[in-house]
Amino acid sequence: MSSRNEADSMSPVRRALQPEPVMAAESSCWVYYHKPIIVMLIGGLLFAAGTVIAFLYFSRVGRVPYALGPVCLSIGLMFLVTGLVWVPVIKQKVRQKRLIREMYARRSAT
Repeated sequence: MSSRNEADSMSPVRRALQPEPVMAAESSCWVYYHKPIIVMLIGGLLFAAGTVIAFLYFSRVGRVPYALGPVCLSIGLMFLVTGLVWVPVIKQKVRQKRLIREMYARRSAT
């Protein structure tokens, strides 16, 4: 319980300098980008499903509820855009952490 309080009271610089267990084991891009990729994949699937459902409704091939196609289209597009916006945010976060670590390493070396 005390280690949790110590982690909460640390400054952002100290938090950035803490070695993360995942980062020590893997330095793969998958570590950073797996969540946005999954969100974009779900968004793309929902968008495609909404397109198919809307096509089925407008072509009167099956008995499809009226609002199901547009709802899937909008939710899929929302997930897709969220994932696309998330990628540059992660890039900036990784770059900023790297710069903080380099600056701290230079400061401690002198």
